Amino acid sequence: MKKRLMIPICLMLVTALAACSPAVEHSQTSESTPSAQTAEPAGQTGDTITVEDMKGKVEIPADPQRIVDVSGLADELIILDMPFVASANTSMYDGITVPDYLQEYFTNNKIEIVGNYSGAAASGDLNLEKIAELKPDLIIMNIRHDKVYDQLKGIAPTVMVNDDISYVNWRGRFQQLGQWFGKEDAVTQWLADYDAKAAEFSAKVKETVGEETFAVVEANSVHFGSYYVYRTGGPGELIYDELKLAPSTGVPEGVWGEVVDAEYFSKIDADHIFFFSDDGQIGDTGTSPVWQNLKAVKAGNVYFGKNEAQYNMAYTANGKLLYMEKLANAILNHSNVE
Repeated sequence: MKKRLMIPICLMLVTALAACSPAVEHSQTSESTPSAQTAEPAGQTGDTITVEDMKGKVEIPADPQRIVDVSGLADELIILDMPFVASANTSMYDGITVPDYLQEYFTNNKIEIVGNYSGAAASGDLNLEKIAELKPDLIIMNIRHDKVYDQLKGIAPTVMVNDDISYVNWRGRFQQLGQWFGKEDAVTQWLADYDAKAAEFSAKVKETVGEETFAVVEANSVHFGSYYVYRTGGPGELIYDELKLAPSTGVPEGVWGEVVDAEYFSKIDADHIFFFSDDGQIGDTGTSPVWQNLKAVKAGNVYFGKNEAQYNMAYTANGKLLYMEKLANAILNHSNVE
């Protein structure tokens, strides 16, 4: 099967979408309103809440039991112990397989696969017929599937998480989910633990590399001879924003990244380079004189990783935590990303 690397291509088309602050309004009230710290979803038959998503206000179950998630929020639903019966959290790389780190949960909980949340599935993004057969009480979607919004809404109450097609807003998506279902405290605690772990990894790595600089590069297998130099997207965010490692000259600022050719490498003066490709190898890039002249290459400070793993792990909560550790270990052990 021909693999399609959709995320970087989609990121090239990203335009910022105005994020609205999600508000939650309970459609039924009781004599006393619990505090945010103790609030629980209503959980009674017929109880609903009104939330605000990218489409506006929508009424959904307060305590859904048969969620179909086609937004890529499997990690976050698992963290918050929210029951989902189907998911489109398949690989960003091939659009079909379940990422390795999610396999056990999906198998043990008999999670049905209903498509791909990132648009990478060659056979089509979502299986609407299968979604309908599962009789969900709530569908969570993203803007990628805006074209079938009305069809999804016809199956069950549907909410669209706030984000653009870059999937960079992972914290905002997670926080919005918590706000919708009264789980803000759980989200806040998880993010605090995540930040503490990131600080721990950062401190260890900086003991080894100090203020030496980094670049994150990916070989584009769809358009041979072009590359992505990451900044806020996926592995770039983990290196620069979480591990707090210094970007080198040539690393773009304020964007997910840039699409470049091999000649662009002459602008990169990094002490260390993460290089991602389909097979985790340098390939023909290694024959380029510009590549061979790079400081990191001459020093042997290049860490190779596979596109499939970074696509599947560097854009969602638990995946990011696991992949951040892999990146840190590659630096500490002077090895490839395993």
